Amino acid sequence: MLDRLSWSGVADYLPAAFGAMLGLSYAKSQTPRQKVVSFISAFGLAVYLGTAIAELLNLGPKATIAVGVLTAVVGMDVIGGLLALAAAFRSDPIGTFKAWWGAWWQRGGS
Repeated sequence: MLDRLSWSGVADYLPAAFGAMLGLSYAKSQTPRQKVVSFISAFGLAVYLGTAIAELLNLGPKATIAVGVLTAVVGMDVIGGLLALAAAFRSDPIGTFKAWWGAWWQRGGS
């Protein structure tokens, strides 16, 4: 088993896991299940989206690691917000929709 698992293969995923752990430290009002779901989702986002962003911008290896970490941290926030939205929608679908619709499309009066 250890012969097949090399550090060079695992090292590629460590920055994304580190970024997801950083984002997890700010997820205080989530249940343990929500924390696990958001950690795994942010880790996956960072692995795929972080490298895609770095490739799109032609970044080097160090910048790719930074993009992966930042993608995981921001991904934790986005996924936490989506989980909170889903929980609110489950308890009051119409009220949640009206609140979010009003927040996005309401024009601020001066």
